[in-house]
Amino acid sequence: MDTVLKLKPKEVLPFTKKSNIQGALLVLGNWFMIAFAFSLPALLPYWPSYIISVLLLANRQLGIAILMHDAAHYMLFENKQLNLWIGRFFCGAPVLADLDAYRTYHLKHHKDAGTTNDPDYPNYKSYPVTRTSLVRKVLRDLCGITAIKTLYALVLMNAGILNYDMVFKQKEATKRVSMLLMAKNLTKGLLLPILSNLLLFTVLWALDLSHLFFLWVIAYFTVYQLFLRIRNAAEHAGVPDLLDRNPLLHARTTKAAWWERLTVAPNYVNYHLEHHLRPNVPCYQLPAFHAYLQQQGVYKEVKIADGYADVVRMLLLKTE
Repeated sequence: MDTVLKLKPKEVLPFTKKSNIQGALLVLGNWFMIAFAFSLPALLPYWPSYIISVLLLANRQLGIAILMHDAAHYMLFENKQLNLWIGRFFCGAPVLADLDAYRTYHLKHHKDAGTTNDPDYPNYKSYPVTRTSLVRKVLRDLCGITAIKTLYALVLMNAGILNYDMVFKQKEATKRVSMLLMAKNLTKGLLLPILSNLLLFTVLWALDLSHLFFLWVIAYFTVYQLFLRIRNAAEHAGVPDLLDRNPLLHARTTKAAWWERLTVAPNYVNYHLEHHLRPNVPCYQLPAFHAYLQQQGVYKEVKIADGYADVVRMLLLKTE
Protein backbone atom coordinates (compact mmCIF):
# COMPACT_ATOMS: atom_id res chain seq x y z
CA MET A 1 0.00 0.00 0.00
CA ASP A 2 2.92 2.36 0.65
CA THR A 3 3.86 2.16 -3.02
CA VAL A 4 0.33 3.08 -4.03
CA LEU A 5 0.26 6.09 -1.71
CA LYS A 6 3.36 7.48 -3.42
CA LEU A 7 1.52 7.87 -6.71
CA LYS A 8 1.41 11.51 -7.71
CA PRO A 9 -2.19 12.78 -7.94
CA LYS A 10 -1.38 15.08 -10.88
CA GLU A 11 0.05 12.14 -12.82
CA VAL A 12 -2.92 9.89 -12.05
CA LEU A 13 -5.51 12.57 -12.91
CA PRO A 14 -5.37 12.13 -16.73
CA PHE A 15 -6.33 8.46 -16.34
CA THR A 16 -9.57 9.44 -14.59
CA LYS A 17 -10.81 11.42 -17.60
CA LYS A 18 -14.18 10.17 -18.89
CA SER A 19 -15.20 10.32 -22.54
CA ASN A 20 -18.71 10.12 -23.99
CA ILE A 21 -17.22 9.09 -27.32
CA GLN A 22 -15.19 6.20 -25.86
CA GLY A 23 -18.13 5.11 -23.71
CA ALA A 24 -20.47 5.17 -26.70
CA LEU A 25 -17.99 3.27 -28.87
CA LEU A 26 -17.70 0.57 -26.22
CA VAL A 27 -21.46 0.13 -25.91
CA LEU A 28 -21.96 0.18 -29.70
CA GLY A 29 -19.01 -2.16 -30.19
CA ASN A 30 -20.47 -4.72 -27.80
CA TRP A 31 -23.85 -4.60 -29.53
CA PHE A 32 -22.15 -4.82 -32.93
CA MET A 33 -20.51 -8.04 -31.72
CA ILE A 34 -23.92 -9.31 -30.60
CA ALA A 35 -25.31 -8.51 -34.05
CA PHE A 36 -22.35 -10.30 -35.66
CA ALA A 37 -22.92 -13.35 -33.44
CA PHE A 38 -26.54 -13.55 -34.62
CA SER A 39 -25.63 -12.97 -38.27
CA LEU A 40 -23.08 -15.79 -38.35
CA PRO A 41 -25.56 -18.71 -38.18
CA ALA A 42 -28.02 -16.72 -40.30
CA LEU A 43 -25.49 -16.52 -43.14
CA LEU A 44 -23.81 -19.89 -42.48
CA PRO A 45 -26.44 -22.22 -40.99
CA TYR A 46 -24.04 -24.99 -39.96
CA TRP A 47 -23.36 -26.35 -36.48
CA PRO A 48 -19.89 -24.69 -36.08
CA SER A 49 -21.56 -21.30 -36.68
CA TYR A 50 -24.09 -21.97 -33.93
CA ILE A 51 -21.35 -22.93 -31.47
CA ILE A 52 -19.28 -19.83 -32.28
CA SER A 53 -22.42 -17.71 -32.02
CA VAL A 54 -23.21 -19.01 -28.53
CA LEU A 55 -19.62 -18.39 -27.39
CA LEU A 56 -19.64 -14.83 -28.75
CA LEU A 57 -23.08 -14.07 -27.31
CA ALA A 58 -22.00 -15.32 -23.88
CA ASN A 59 -18.85 -13.19 -24.16
CA ARG A 60 -20.85 -10.07 -24.98
CA GLN A 61 -23.46 -10.83 -22.32
CA LEU A 62 -20.53 -10.66 -19.94
CA GLY A 63 -19.32 -7.59 -21.83
CA ILE A 64 -22.49 -5.54 -21.35
CA ALA A 65 -22.70 -6.69 -17.71
CA ILE A 66 -19.20 -5.26 -17.24
CA LEU A 67 -20.25 -2.01 -18.90
CA MET A 68 -23.17 -1.86 -16.46
CA HIS A 69 -20.56 -2.13 -13.70
CA ASP A 70 -18.70 0.89 -15.09
CA ALA A 71 -21.96 2.79 -15.47
CA ALA A 72 -22.75 1.99 -11.83
CA HIS A 73 -19.47 3.75 -10.95
CA TYR A 74 -20.55 6.64 -13.23
CA MET A 75 -17.35 5.94 -15.17
CA LEU A 76 -18.66 4.97 -18.61
CA PHE A 77 -19.88 8.43 -19.67
CA GLU A 78 -19.23 11.97 -18.51
CA ASN A 79 -22.87 12.57 -17.58
CA LYS A 80 -24.38 10.80 -14.56
CA GLN A 81 -27.82 10.42 -16.11
CA LEU A 82 -26.34 9.02 -19.32
CA ASN A 83 -24.50 6.41 -17.24
CA LEU A 84 -27.75 5.47 -15.53
CA TRP A 85 -29.92 5.43 -18.64
CA ILE A 86 -27.55 3.52 -20.93
CA GLY A 87 -26.36 1.33 -18.07
CA ARG A 88 -29.86 0.31 -17.06
CA PHE A 89 -31.46 -0.45 -20.42
CA PHE A 90 -28.65 -1.36 -22.83
CA CYS A 91 -26.17 -2.97 -20.42
CA GLY A 92 -27.90 -4.37 -17.33
CA ALA A 93 -31.45 -5.21 -18.36
CA PRO A 94 -30.61 -7.56 -21.29
CA VAL A 95 -28.78 -9.85 -18.84
CA LEU A 96 -31.48 -9.43 -16.16
CA ALA A 97 -29.29 -7.19 -13.99
CA ASP A 98 -30.53 -4.23 -11.92
CA LEU A 99 -28.00 -1.38 -12.08
CA ASP A 100 -29.39 0.50 -9.08
CA ALA A 101 -29.47 -2.46 -6.69
CA TYR A 102 -26.10 -3.62 -8.03
CA ARG A 103 -24.56 -0.19 -7.45
CA THR A 104 -25.45 -0.18 -3.73
CA TYR A 105 -24.16 -3.73 -3.35
CA HIS A 106 -20.98 -3.19 -5.36
CA LEU A 107 -19.92 0.01 -3.61
CA LYS A 108 -19.98 -1.94 -0.35
CA HIS A 109 -17.66 -4.46 -2.01
CA HIS A 110 -15.16 -1.66 -2.70
CA LYS A 111 -15.57 -0.21 0.78
CA ASP A 112 -15.00 -3.53 2.57
CA ALA A 113 -12.71 -5.39 0.13
CA GLY A 114 -10.02 -7.22 2.06
CA THR A 115 -12.33 -7.99 5.00
CA THR A 116 -15.00 -10.54 5.87
CA ASN A 117 -17.55 -7.71 5.59
CA ASP A 118 -17.08 -7.67 1.83
CA PRO A 119 -20.44 -8.94 0.47
CA ASP A 120 -18.54 -10.85 -2.23
CA TYR A 121 -16.24 -12.55 0.29
CA PRO A 122 -18.21 -15.86 0.23
CA ASN A 123 -17.52 -16.09 -3.52
CA TYR A 124 -13.78 -16.29 -2.93
CA LYS A 125 -13.12 -17.68 0.53
CA SER A 126 -13.26 -21.37 -0.46
CA TYR A 127 -10.46 -21.07 -3.02
CA PRO A 128 -8.19 -22.80 -3.77
CA VAL A 129 -10.41 -25.84 -4.35
CA THR A 130 -9.87 -29.39 -5.50
CA ARG A 131 -9.96 -30.22 -9.19
CA THR A 132 -13.11 -32.29 -8.56
CA SER A 133 -14.84 -29.33 -6.94
CA LEU A 134 -13.94 -27.02 -9.82
CA VAL A 135 -15.19 -29.55 -12.38
CA ARG A 136 -18.51 -29.78 -10.51
CA LYS A 137 -18.86 -25.99 -10.64
CA VAL A 138 -18.12 -25.94 -14.36
CA LEU A 139 -20.64 -28.69 -15.06
CA ARG A 140 -23.33 -26.88 -13.04
CA ASP A 141 -22.68 -23.79 -15.14
CA LEU A 142 -22.78 -25.57 -18.49
CA CYS A 143 -25.85 -27.66 -17.58
CA GLY A 144 -27.91 -24.59 -16.68
CA ILE A 145 -28.15 -25.38 -12.96
CA THR A 146 -26.32 -22.19 -11.95
CA ALA A 147 -28.56 -20.05 -14.17
CA ILE A 148 -31.76 -21.61 -12.79
CA LYS A 149 -30.63 -21.01 -9.20
CA THR A 150 -29.63 -17.46 -10.10
CA LEU A 151 -32.95 -16.70 -11.79
CA TYR A 152 -34.86 -18.11 -8.82
CA ALA A 153 -32.91 -15.86 -6.45
CA LEU A 154 -33.36 -12.85 -8.76
CA VAL A 155 -37.14 -13.34 -8.80
CA LEU A 156 -37.24 -13.49 -4.99
CA MET A 157 -35.03 -10.42 -4.72
CA ASN A 158 -37.13 -8.47 -7.22
CA ALA A 159 -40.26 -9.54 -5.36
CA GLY A 160 -38.81 -8.05 -2.18
CA ILE A 161 -38.66 -11.39 -0.37
CA LEU A 162 -34.86 -11.61 -0.27
CA ASN A 163 -32.33 -8.85 0.22
CA TYR A 164 -30.20 -8.08 -2.83
CA ASP A 165 -27.26 -10.49 -2.70
CA MET A 166 -25.03 -11.39 -5.66
CA VAL A 167 -23.52 -14.31 -3.76
CA PHE A 168 -26.92 -16.06 -3.71
CA LYS A 169 -26.15 -17.79 -0.42
CA GLN A 170 -29.33 -16.61 1.23
CA LYS A 171 -31.88 -19.41 1.35
CA GLU A 172 -34.64 -18.17 3.65
CA ALA A 173 -37.05 -15.28 3.23
CA THR A 174 -35.96 -12.15 5.07
CA LYS A 175 -39.20 -10.20 4.63
CA ARG A 176 -42.92 -10.86 4.73
CA VAL A 177 -44.44 -9.31 1.64
CA SER A 178 -48.11 -9.12 0.66
CA MET A 179 -49.15 -10.53 -2.71
CA LEU A 180 -50.05 -7.03 -3.95
CA LEU A 181 -46.67 -5.55 -2.95
CA MET A 182 -44.92 -8.58 -4.40
CA ALA A 183 -46.69 -8.04 -7.73
CA LYS A 184 -45.75 -4.33 -7.72
CA ASN A 185 -42.15 -5.14 -6.89
CA LEU A 186 -41.91 -7.76 -9.64
CA THR A 187 -43.46 -5.41 -12.18
CA LYS A 188 -41.01 -2.67 -11.27
CA GLY A 189 -37.98 -4.96 -11.09
CA LEU A 190 -38.60 -7.08 -14.19
CA LEU A 191 -40.11 -4.50 -16.54
CA LEU A 192 -36.81 -3.33 -18.05
CA PRO A 193 -35.34 -6.85 -18.48
CA ILE A 194 -38.54 -8.03 -20.16
CA LEU A 195 -38.75 -4.97 -22.43
CA SER A 196 -35.09 -5.12 -23.46
CA ASN A 197 -35.25 -8.82 -24.31
CA LEU A 198 -38.58 -8.30 -26.08
CA LEU A 199 -36.96 -5.55 -28.14
CA LEU A 200 -34.10 -7.88 -29.06
CA PHE A 201 -36.58 -10.61 -30.06
CA THR A 202 -38.63 -8.10 -32.08
CA VAL A 203 -35.58 -6.95 -34.05
CA LEU A 204 -34.73 -10.58 -34.86
CA TRP A 205 -38.36 -11.27 -35.76
CA ALA A 206 -38.44 -8.25 -38.10
CA LEU A 207 -35.37 -9.70 -39.84
CA ASP A 208 -37.10 -13.11 -40.05
CA LEU A 209 -34.52 -14.49 -37.62
CA SER A 210 -36.65 -14.90 -34.50
CA HIS A 211 -35.58 -18.55 -34.21
CA LEU A 212 -32.04 -17.33 -33.40
CA PHE A 213 -33.21 -15.77 -30.13
CA PHE A 214 -32.86 -19.21 -28.56
CA LEU A 215 -29.06 -18.81 -28.99
CA TRP A 216 -29.21 -15.78 -26.68
CA VAL A 217 -31.11 -17.85 -24.11
CA ILE A 218 -28.79 -20.86 -24.43
CA ALA A 219 -25.73 -18.62 -24.06
CA TYR A 220 -27.17 -17.02 -20.91
CA PHE A 221 -28.07 -20.34 -19.31
CA THR A 222 -24.76 -22.05 -20.05
CA VAL A 223 -21.55 -20.46 -21.29
CA TYR A 224 -22.25 -17.00 -19.85
CA GLN A 225 -22.46 -18.52 -16.36
CA LEU A 226 -19.10 -20.22 -16.87
CA PHE A 227 -17.43 -17.07 -18.21
CA LEU A 228 -18.92 -15.14 -15.30
CA ARG A 229 -17.51 -17.63 -12.79
CA ILE A 230 -14.01 -17.57 -14.29
CA ARG A 231 -13.96 -13.78 -14.52
CA ASN A 232 -15.26 -13.46 -10.97
CA ALA A 233 -12.76 -15.92 -9.51
CA ALA A 234 -9.87 -14.34 -11.41
CA GLU A 235 -10.46 -11.02 -9.67
CA HIS A 236 -10.07 -12.07 -6.02
CA ALA A 237 -9.90 -15.85 -5.59
CA GLY A 238 -6.61 -17.53 -4.72
CA VAL A 239 -4.87 -14.18 -4.18
CA PRO A 240 -1.91 -13.68 -1.79
CA ASP A 241 -4.13 -12.44 1.07
CA LEU A 242 -7.89 -12.09 0.61
CA LEU A 243 -8.20 -10.54 4.08
CA ASP A 244 -5.69 -7.74 3.65
CA ARG A 245 -6.93 -4.23 2.91
CA ASN A 246 -4.09 -3.71 0.44
CA PRO A 247 -5.46 -4.18 -3.13
CA LEU A 248 -2.02 -5.40 -4.18
CA LEU A 249 -2.72 -8.46 -2.02
CA HIS A 250 -6.48 -8.98 -2.33
CA ALA A 251 -7.04 -8.26 -6.05
CA ARG A 252 -5.53 -9.62 -9.25
CA THR A 253 -4.71 -8.40 -12.74
CA THR A 254 -4.48 -10.94 -15.55
CA LYS A 255 -2.85 -10.70 -18.95
CA ALA A 256 -5.52 -11.38 -21.57
CA ALA A 257 -4.83 -12.74 -25.05
CA TRP A 258 -7.16 -11.86 -27.93
CA TRP A 259 -9.11 -15.10 -27.57
CA GLU A 260 -9.55 -14.47 -23.83
CA ARG A 261 -10.95 -11.02 -24.60
CA LEU A 262 -13.46 -12.84 -26.83
CA THR A 263 -14.41 -15.21 -24.01
CA VAL A 264 -13.83 -14.47 -20.31
CA ALA A 265 -12.22 -11.00 -20.36
CA PRO A 266 -14.09 -8.41 -22.46
CA ASN A 267 -13.91 -4.65 -21.96
CA TYR A 268 -10.61 -4.54 -20.01
CA VAL A 269 -12.09 -6.46 -17.07
CA ASN A 270 -8.75 -8.26 -16.64
CA TYR A 271 -7.28 -5.06 -15.10
CA HIS A 272 -9.03 -5.62 -11.80
CA LEU A 273 -6.17 -4.70 -9.47
CA GLU A 274 -5.97 -1.31 -11.17
CA HIS A 275 -9.72 -0.90 -10.72
CA HIS A 276 -9.42 -1.44 -6.97
CA LEU A 277 -6.45 0.91 -6.71
CA ARG A 278 -8.40 3.69 -8.42
CA PRO A 279 -12.12 2.92 -8.98
CA ASN A 280 -12.48 6.35 -10.61
CA VAL A 281 -10.45 5.26 -13.65
CA PRO A 282 -12.80 4.39 -16.58
CA CYS A 283 -12.35 0.90 -18.01
CA TYR A 284 -11.06 2.26 -21.34
CA GLN A 285 -8.26 4.05 -19.44
CA LEU A 286 -7.15 0.96 -17.50
CA PRO A 287 -4.53 -0.31 -20.02
CA ALA A 288 -2.75 3.07 -19.94
CA PHE A 289 -3.06 3.23 -16.15
CA HIS A 290 -1.60 -0.28 -15.94
CA ALA A 291 1.38 0.82 -18.07
CA TYR A 292 1.89 3.86 -15.83
CA LEU A 293 1.85 1.72 -12.66
CA GLN A 294 4.35 -0.62 -14.27
CA GLN A 295 6.69 2.32 -14.94
CA GLN A 296 6.31 3.40 -11.30
CA GLY A 297 7.44 -0.03 -10.09
CA VAL A 298 4.12 -0.83 -8.39
CA TYR A 299 4.19 -4.42 -9.70
CA LYS A 300 7.72 -5.31 -8.55
CA GLU A 301 6.42 -7.71 -5.91
CA VAL A 302 3.01 -8.39 -7.46
CA LYS A 303 2.14 -11.53 -9.42
CA ILE A 304 0.43 -10.60 -12.69
CA ALA A 305 -1.33 -13.74 -13.90
CA ASP A 306 -0.05 -14.87 -17.27
CA GLY A 307 -3.45 -15.60 -18.79
CA TYR A 308 -6.57 -17.27 -17.42
CA ALA A 309 -5.08 -20.76 -17.59
CA ASP A 310 -2.54 -19.46 -15.09
CA VAL A 311 -5.42 -18.19 -12.94
CA VAL A 312 -7.13 -21.58 -12.99
CA ARG A 313 -3.89 -23.18 -11.75
CA MET A 314 -3.90 -20.72 -8.83
CA LEU A 315 -7.50 -21.69 -8.03
CA LEU A 316 -6.59 -25.34 -7.58
CA LEU A 317 -5.14 -27.01 -4.53
CA LYS A 318 -1.64 -28.39 -5.09
CA THR A 319 -2.66 -31.78 -3.67
CA GLU A 320 -6.11 -33.36 -3.34
